[in-house]
Amino acid sequence: MSGPWYEESGPTTLEIRNKMLQTFLAPKIPTKLVKIPEVIAIIEEVMNDNIKQYGGWGSYRGYYTFTHTNLVKDITRKINEKKEEKALEKIKDFIRPWVEHILYRPPSDDKPTGRMYFVAKESFTSHNENRPKQSPLEF
Repeated sequence: MSGPWYEESGPTTLEIRNKMLQTFLAPKIPTKLVKIPEVIAIIEEVMNDNIKQYGGWGSYRGYYTFTHTNLVKDITRKINEKKEEKALEKIKDFIRPWVEHILYRPPSDDKPTGRMYFVAKESFTSHNENRPKQSPLEF
């Protein structure tokens, strides 16, 4: 050995995995949007991508200087993307039935007309009447 230990040896994948689990699971209460197994899967995915891209972790000094921060940023970004995706799903599941069925429901015998039905109908017919004729044969 010709250099310091932190330049001669490096962290194992298990050490890094445990460090990432501590970073993302220990201090925070998991949200309802992203569950613990999903966080673990994201950590595994990002670590595997990193190993494929760079072929390993390098020395302790190299890992903590160059790789650790980027690894944390990538995992955080993926977790936030997952949260956003799940939040949009929840919003869509809540709003879609309300918009489609309550606001724009056409008149029927068993259900009342939606609040925006007549506004949408008026808007459609007024735009249709004011549009230029496409051919001379059109009335």
